[in-house]
Amino acid sequence: MVKYIIKRLMTLIPILLVVSILVFGLSMFSSGDAARVLAEQIYEHPTQTEIEQVRHENGLDQPIYKQYVRWLGNALHGDFGESYSTQKPAMEEFISRLPVTLKLAATAFIILIIVSIFLGMISAVWEHSWIDKIVQVFSFFSVSVPSFWIGLMLLYIFGVKLGVISVIEGTTAGIPVLAAFTLDMGYFGILIRLIRANLSEVLKKDYIRACKAKGISNLRIILKHGMKNAILPVITQMSTMCVGLLCGSAVIESIFSIKGIGEMALEAVYTKDLPLLQCFILVLACFVVLMNLLIDIIYSVVDARIQLK
Repeated sequence: MVKYIIKRLMTLIPILLVVSILVFGLSMFSSGDAARVLAEQIYEHPTQTEIEQVRHENGLDQPIYKQYVRWLGNALHGDFGESYSTQKPAMEEFISRLPVTLKLAATAFIILIIVSIFLGMISAVWEHSWIDKIVQVFSFFSVSVPSFWIGLMLLYIFGVKLGVISVIEGTTAGIPVLAAFTLDMGYFGILIRLIRANLSEVLKKDYIRACKAKGISNLRIILKHGMKNAILPVITQMSTMCVGLLCGSAVIESIFSIKGIGEMALEAVYTKDLPLLQCFILVLACFVVLMNLLIDIIYSVVDARIQLK
């Protein structure tokens, strides 16, 4: 396994190199002038001469390939430059906001796993019953209704009507259950249906009937034999969702005024804060490729028939 991990890590290098080129290139060719943005941080109403001076001082007048080589060398040392908005190192700003988003993503992932596995299991066990129909309606609702609308409704109910949360300013204290539930809404239906379909198919296998004939309890059959053999496709989907929960939290953080990396990225887009945007995208790209490696390792742990080569 160690040999496989080293081999996979080596193959990640060209992937991340391509990602870095795309990140740098797209940010450079996006609308707006980075030199003007920098100049406006120094001068109230910068002249063209002052803008050109700032452009020269920051090396923005050099050829693109020279700017990229310098930027990549600094990025490998964790230096993405200073944020145009806060005048702080971009990586420092990213790290300061990361724990808030990690708390939100972890809470959302736990809720997603508990709710989806429970509803998926009871839907598969009582297939075509009224319980199954209720779960199917919830699944359809979760994938049909936009998450931001759910978030606004939860804010209205718990913030305006009940007054148990603030609708103006978010807080990093406590567990963001409402925001996490809102973040999960687009994933509930997908995961519930996947668990139901896989578990329902497994429960019809001959070895499951043999287990029932031996007098093994239904709960033990479902948990030990059913879920174990139905979990692999679910793990694949869960890995994608885990990435989505961390990388796709920008809108939810904005709705609930949570000062995480998602809201930071939105602010960086509005202000054309290139160092923050580049740091955000490249770090999350590294997270995505490492998550794929982790999933392969989990496969071999869950199912010994899968060998890593």
